[in-house]
Amino acid sequence: MADNAVQRQPNGLGMKQQALELHFSQVSYSLSGSTKGPGQILNEATGVFKSGRLTAILGPSGAGKSTLLNALAGFKLRGVSGQILLNGRPRDMSTFRKMSAYIAQDFVMLNLLTVEETLRISVNLKMLSSTPSQEKRRIIDEILDILQLQSCRRTLVKNLSGGEHKRLSIGIELVTNPPIMFFDEPTSGLDCVASYQVICHLQRLAHDGRIVVCVVHQPGSRLFQLFDDVVVLAHGEVLYAGEQREMLNTFASSGYICPQYYNPADFALEVCSQSSTVERCESLITQNKEYHCNTSNVVKLQVDEETALISVHRESCDFAHLRGKEQVGFWVQLRVLLHRHLRSMSRDLFAVQMRLLMHVVVALLLGVVYWQIGADAEKIVSNVSCLFFVILFVFAGNAMPSILLCMQDSAVFLREYYNGWYSLRAYYLSKVLADLPLQLTCPTMFISIGYFMTGQPSELHRFAMCWVICVLTAFIGHFIGVIAGSLFSMQLAIFLVPSATIPFLLFSGFFIRLNELSWFLRPICDVSFFRYVFEGLLRAIYGYDRGELECYAAMNYCYYKTGEQFLKDFHMEGDAFGWDLAALGMFMMLLLLAFFLTLTLVIRRALR
Repeated sequence: MADNAVQRQPNGLGMKQQALELHFSQVSYSLSGSTKGPGQILNEATGVFKSGRLTAILGPSGAGKSTLLNALAGFKLRGVSGQILLNGRPRDMSTFRKMSAYIAQDFVMLNLLTVEETLRISVNLKMLSSTPSQEKRRIIDEILDILQLQSCRRTLVKNLSGGEHKRLSIGIELVTNPPIMFFDEPTSGLDCVASYQVICHLQRLAHDGRIVVCVVHQPGSRLFQLFDDVVVLAHGEVLYAGEQREMLNTFASSGYICPQYYNPADFALEVCSQSSTVERCESLITQNKEYHCNTSNVVKLQVDEETALISVHRESCDFAHLRGKEQVGFWVQLRVLLHRHLRSMSRDLFAVQMRLLMHVVVALLLGVVYWQIGADAEKIVSNVSCLFFVILFVFAGNAMPSILLCMQDSAVFLREYYNGWYSLRAYYLSKVLADLPLQLTCPTMFISIGYFMTGQPSELHRFAMCWVICVLTAFIGHFIGVIAGSLFSMQLAIFLVPSATIPFLLFSGFFIRLNELSWFLRPICDVSFFRYVFEGLLRAIYGYDRGELECYAAMNYCYYKTGEQFLKDFHMEGDAFGWDLAALGMFMMLLLLAFFLTLTLVIRRALR
């Protein structure tokens, strides 16, 4: 009855997978073409992983465990040599990536989504659009049941415990029910109870018919007993690869006797770590190679046409093979990503909610300090200072928080992109569109409060021009922050954004008039967007036939009687607001292009 129930669920996670065997022989990896020596990380590693069995890769630090896992999972191609066969056939990387899942040690997820929302997004992006909604909900519920996450399905990811976070990372990859799963230190940072729970879940997944391989670091004896097979690495070479229960006998045959009641995993690590026993370990290494290189005793399983892998020459493997193909169309990707970005932003206290509050508070402070000075000819210089402060705040208030927003998404984007969840175009467009509401709301609130409190002219077209300038300034600041946050670390980005942009303030026309600059410095004004922002604001306030200004001086004498006189003195005469707008629009287009190129560079840099 149980078997029949499983058969009625063709996509069920508990369904027995088709038998697979991943055989690797003479797999080596070196840095910068090194052969023997410090640059040699792996040296002719040989072994086999079988479906239905949970395999542990064991070894001391620096033994090459993660490197071997990355090479076998297909995440490391350059510098890797050797033979990797799936069911006796050379693997095709694009097909192999579709049927395998790799869960890194630091599996980053968006902290401001719930467990259920995280799984739903994974389902919507990794399963075909034709999949019924009921089937998707069933899969989510089944994953939550298998990994015992029902009690925290509405808990934010940031509030999960370490064990729950590990199990959720497994659940995300279980959506497509992959027959091959790789885990890099799934018990890292967990206590013994949580570690045992996670490995128990992995054992259940393996016994359902999957190849499950994980790197473990110093497991306890109780934890070690859960593994069916073990691969022991030392100095980049495989000392032992086989059944866990036969490991101690194999070590004993080479002269390494494990004391009674001693943890076998600790004993294996001690053997691997003793530099004095490196030469004596040669017998273990030779014995392992002889056993696994004898392919006559390995039964090569047959697979159907859908699962079969075609032969591919190693030299044709490039980094394009590292990425799977998207399962849903562009518009579905855009809709899901846009919804995810908006939901995460709405829950972000510091980068979103505090930014909105900051714009309101600073706008009120600005209004109190510069109360009703906009119509006073005597205070026109102070009003210019007020407008310049508006520029500084709108730019910095949107550039610096955007660095934090970008830092949170970068690692998630790389993982999901290389797993084929969505295209670069979909992610890029969703980020641009998702940021629109915030980039419109913040400067709108700020200029709406500050404009009228400081007594600027009560004319709709002048307010509209100031609003457009502030919005463009916010967008420019935002994309400068996003680009810097994508390319550099947080500390470096926070240093570089003000350091690189503040010098351009000198050429805005506020600190020194444009006609007073030396001839060789004037071209810098043409590439300073602060100049067009400052010029546009002044023309919006004092240009376009504003006429005479009210003079409230004691002697009824004001140096600037009209706005045109002031603009001429600042070398900004002429109603050329459209030119300033066009220049800022061009800066926006360049930054949008730069952001797309930045994402492309980040993708390529992650492969190095």
